[in-house]
Amino acid sequence: MIGVLVTFSIVPMAIDYLGVEQYGLWVAVSSLIAMLSFANGGVANGLVNLVSQATGAHSTKALQPIVSTGYFIVLIIALFGAILFSSIYRFVPWEWVFGIADSRNMSQLSLLVLIVGLAFFLGMPFSVVGNIQRGFQKGDIEAFWTANGRILSLLFVYIAIQMELGVLGFAVAFVSGPILAAATNSINYFFIQKRELIPKFRFVSKAEAKSVLGISGLFFVLQITSAILMQSDNIIIANMLGPSFVTQYSISMQLFMLAPMLMSLFLAPLWPAYSEAFASRDNVWIKNVFIKSMKVTLLIGLPTSIILVLFGEDLIRLWIGKEIVVSIMLLIGCGVWMLMVLMGNTLSVLLNGLKIIKIQIVISIMAAVFNLIFSVVFISYVGVEGAVYGSVVSYLVCVIIPYGFLMPVYFRKLEV
Repeated sequence: MIGVLVTFSIVPMAIDYLGVEQYGLWVAVSSLIAMLSFANGGVANGLVNLVSQATGAHSTKALQPIVSTGYFIVLIIALFGAILFSSIYRFVPWEWVFGIADSRNMSQLSLLVLIVGLAFFLGMPFSVVGNIQRGFQKGDIEAFWTANGRILSLLFVYIAIQMELGVLGFAVAFVSGPILAAATNSINYFFIQKRELIPKFRFVSKAEAKSVLGISGLFFVLQITSAILMQSDNIIIANMLGPSFVTQYSISMQLFMLAPMLMSLFLAPLWPAYSEAFASRDNVWIKNVFIKSMKVTLLIGLPTSIILVLFGEDLIRLWIGKEIVVSIMLLIGCGVWMLMVLMGNTLSVLLNGLKIIKIQIVISIMAAVFNLIFSVVFISYVGVEGAVYGSVVSYLVCVIIPYGFLMPVYFRKLEV
């Protein structure tokens, strides 16, 4: 809830300060960096499963090697990624990538990309503790520090705007809050609450590295495709139409992604719960909870989607002002997309918990490829609305329909 309130507070402040075009550019840069979420090799997500399985199997001795090995793998990836990113970013034609015809007002664009990119890699090692906490089904601790990070971000952004530090100062302020909160969470958890789990290099082992990288390799590919599917539209819009259209699209999406964000409060804890229940062979519980979660998702998602489509234009006007004008076709597309994301998130939580990753990879690759193709084609014909309809068509054909056939098969296997 704090995350939602902070987001809804920062956006109008940012648009008023940066302007529609610079805000759209900020969103496009953030989306590009968010696509680097695969950079941790899926290790962080793999730790959720490994920790929860060790807990479900009552294998406490395995926890220290798992935590230490996973942490140092992420640390090495972060260091390598930061060095590589710092070396190559200056050679990329960012004006072309983000569709800027006149770069005089964005002479510091490459620095903006560098700031956001390095912040991402800096935060990677600190994010590990949150995945460990979720593996222990202590997501409330992670959520507490995440909320503090959002509050700090809002405070820092407000200070940056009051001091008129420009887009670079805005970027530094925005990314600093979550990093500071995650770092504090790591220090508090490892040095006060769970000192026995402090990552130590002597606990790193080849056997655990093989185990961590084995499951993480699957999450690695899955994260690449998911990042493309969820983040590529903002970059395509910026490249084809310009950053100002990104603002229009992202504001609509943020409004409709409110429901998935709130539903994550309910869904996220189910991932380690499914994993632990699977390790304990409590298959009846898994099936019953999944069916209930899907019913709740649709019960909340469908009326929310209808309300936001009908009143979305008025809500955006109240939220942002008259600077942003959205079409009814964009709102309808966002409403359908929201429902699909809710259903997909409910499915992925179950499949991740049960370690059914390979079929997700195949389906996600298909969806990502078709999303890129459809979005480019649709945008060229109908404009900014084409981005969401490209996502809707690709997700329906490549994700919703295939899983409609596959899920009954998985449930029959659980009953055996």
